[in-house]
Amino acid sequence: MAEVKVPFEIGDTCEFTKTVSESDVYGFAGITGDFSQMHTNEAFMQKTMYKTRIVHGVLSFAFGSTASTLIQLQAKSPIPSVSYGYDRLRFIKPVFIGDTLTAKYTITEVDNEKLKSVAKVEVFNQHGDIVVAANHILKFFPLEDA
Repeated sequence: MAEVKVPFEIGDTCEFTKTVSESDVYGFAGITGDFSQMHTNEAFMQKTMYKTRIVHGVLSFAFGSTASTLIQLQAKSPIPSVSYGYDRLRFIKPVFIGDTLTAKYTITEVDNEKLKSVAKVEVFNQHGDIVVAANHILKFFPLEDA
């Protein structure tokens, strides 16, 4: 039987870019039930320091999950994985409807014995400002014989 290994090397990276639309925010609010006026009430938010609605932090963070999937496709991973968790998640700056976000996913650790990888997840806005940061752990597992 062939040795099962994590399909990444330290330094492997992948990016995903998307402009956040109003329908993304309302769709996310509908899925999660989070209709906070911070995200849905423009008139209210104009009276705050933000001056407009802000995107859910977890929605902004979710683009890192997409990058996690894309790096596995990029590596043509022969084995599946599951998200083992995120550490040190930080919402650093607000994201606004219409912002273009780029999630950058960079492998920082590979543990072939435990079949785990750790990646730095950074989400940037169109100005190059980091808006979200976290560390992501992937746990790989071999396929079972049918």
